[in-house]
Parts: sequence; C-alpha cells; structure tokens
Amino acid sequence: MDEKILEYKSEDELKAERAEELRKAEKFMIIGEGNATCSACRYNYETAKGDPDFPIPRGTKFQDTPDDYRCPLCGASKDKFRSTAKTVAGFAVNQGYGFGTNAWTGGQKQLLIYGSLLFFFGLFIAGYFLN
Repeated sequence: MDEKILEYKSEDELKAERAEELRKAEKFMIIGEGNATCSACRYNYETAKGDPDFPIPRGTKFQDTPDDYRCPLCGASKDKFRSTAKTVAGFAVNQGYGFGTNAWTGGQKQLLIYGSLLFFFGLFIAGYFLN
C-alpha cells in the first residue's frame, strides 16, 4: 500500500516561500540614455552626435546601432561598449502609477523629499520674522 505523506507547513514557512518567489520575480526598471563608452579606449558614443564616419545619423541610440558597429578610434566591436543607464528605484511593473515620480531615480526622490523638508522648515522659520 502506497501512502502519501502530507507535509504541512507553518504560516511563517509559507510566508518565507512567498517572499522568495517575489524576490526572484523582482525586476527594476533601467533607463538607458542611449549613450555608451568604449571600454578599450574610452571613446564616448553620444546619441545627439551619432557617428558620421560609420555613418549613423544624429539621434540614434547606441542600442539601435547595427550589430557590426565598431569603435571609430580603436576598432573595438559593439559588445566592448558599456551603455550608460540609470536604475530606477521600484519595480518596473509599478512605473506607470502615481504622479510621474515612480520613474524617478533614487537620487531624484531623495532631492524631492529633503528639498521639500528644507523648504517647509524655511517657511516655518520665516513665520517668526513676520512681526
């Protein structure tokens, strides 16, 4: 007779498993500026300038350049370039919500928070000088 042994898990164990599943699904939003730097010679590809030698028109992001693109200075392949990107705090799924501040970087959010605290502290202190 083949008996199945049922395994019962405590509520804490179930919560820990759920938290681990959520950590694995966690994806932060990364905003690419379209610029890149060659890791071999430090040549900077700028979206605003493009590359007239290849020819790549102005406004073309580095991600959109052809796969056979090479560094104009040292001839390094496209995979030797490092893209400049910002990681936005919070999950990529949640970036569309809110008043537009969900797509801000952590530094921008800190500037808003501490800047507004400083502003309101200034208003509070200015109240003493009304007389």
